[in-house]
Amino acid sequence: MPSSITELRPVVEEFTNRLRVLEHEIETLNEQKKELVEEYSDRLDTKTLKLALRAVALKDKVQHKDTFDTFVTILTDE
Repeated sequence: MPSSITELRPVVEEFTNRLRVLEHEIETLNEQKKELVEEYSDRLDTKTLKLALRAVALKDKVQHKDTFDTFVTILTDE
């Protein structure tokens, strides 16, 4: 880590510039994602599909899938 403000300033400026670029790219990707959902909204139930994708992503993270499935069965049989 730089020890003086003179040395630190360019590092901070570089970091903040790169961070701004990344944040802009994230905004652009989020806009494209929204446009994609809108494009398919007349052909798919996109809200339900997005929830299903989240459920699949959660299940992929689970170590004990059989136990997870059992819990889901119990919780949805009410």
